[in-house]
Amino acid sequence: MFGVQRYIAAIACLKRALYLGPFEWLIAYNLGLVHLNTGQVASAFHYFSTAANLNPGFAHSYMYLGVALARLEDYENAVAAYNKAISMNPTEPLFHLNYATLLYNQGDIQASKERWLEVNRLLGEMSSEAKQADADMLEQQHALAQLLGLSTAV
Repeated sequence: MFGVQRYIAAIACLKRALYLGPFEWLIAYNLGLVHLNTGQVASAFHYFSTAANLNPGFAHSYMYLGVALARLEDYENAVAAYNKAISMNPTEPLFHLNYATLLYNQGDIQASKERWLEVNRLLGEMSSEAKQADADMLEQQHALAQLLGLSTAV
């Protein structure tokens, strides 16, 4: 359902699942993703926060919590969420890329460049198949590189 952008149906199904299994972190995480994609950022924050509390070992919950917090203009807590995600999984380039984007948007160009260089290094270590699997991330990396005036050679 989510892939074909049937968000209302996805939310209804996931809320029913959450009703049946209120302590299933993956349901809360997926509800967070759907709400983030529909622009319901406060709801996304709620579900990502729930997912992180139910399964504190899943770093992606913290990264998406950072995305939601940034969209809610709570930059201090967004930075904390990104730092938590990165401390849990420092080799995930998406965490560094989203953090670099937040830093750029906040005007911290030098810190953004440093994060971007880490993204570039991590992408350089990935196989070409892995890179092709996440074309959106590569597109975002190139766009941020242009804004920062950096080369995108990986």
